Amino acid sequence: MIRPSANLDSSSYEFAYDSLRALAAELPSKVVFDIGAGDERMRRVEELGFEWHGFDLKPRKEATPWDLNDPCPSNLTPGAVMLLDVIEHCLNPGVALRNIAAVLPAGARIVVTVPNPGWSRSRIDVLLKGVPSCFTQSDLDDNHHVFTPWPHILEKMLRDVGLVVEKYVTLDGRTRVFRRPLSITYPIRCLASLATVAIEAADPSSCGMSFGFVARKIAPA
Repeated sequence: MIRPSANLDSSSYEFAYDSLRALAAELPSKVVFDIGAGDERMRRVEELGFEWHGFDLKPRKEATPWDLNDPCPSNLTPGAVMLLDVIEHCLNPGVALRNIAAVLPAGARIVVTVPNPGWSRSRIDVLLKGVPSCFTQSDLDDNHHVFTPWPHILEKMLRDVGLVVEKYVTLDGRTRVFRRPLSITYPIRCLASLATVAIEAADPSSCGMSFGFVARKIAPA
């Protein structure tokens, strides 16, 4: 089982930006694909000298339409891909990763972020409700979270398409115990917080609502 190298307070967007900044000199191309571009906020990687190209199933702005069940619609060769909080929405995540990996040259990187099913609060939800946080019936109905990305499973899926994980971190920070009462439920919430803090002390992979991978293309998919 792989273990995170760090527990960061960063958001998915901050993690992706910082990762690309650190890798800029060694990527095989300055072209960056932002898959699942949404509001296109990650276009800011152009500040780092990259050439941003956005893709989305239903683009809101300038991104190009791309259903990840299909091959890439672009002939460009990216040096890096950002796949931020996308794979959990895919009914066929293996197909999606294969179609992405097919356009990557050797040495290209993919930055992936997903909800962390092993998050400390999620583990308590499993005990109390039977399902992890972010993968409830409500998340299925409202957010289309159809794939639960456990780190070891996502690592295998990446490896199967020629990508090796170089970095694994948790995101969004550690749990903090409530500092002041806000309602009559304060004592109960404090106990729940203490439980999550204890879980996080025992297992670093539980620290954070999300986790992130940086993976490198090493072989044809």
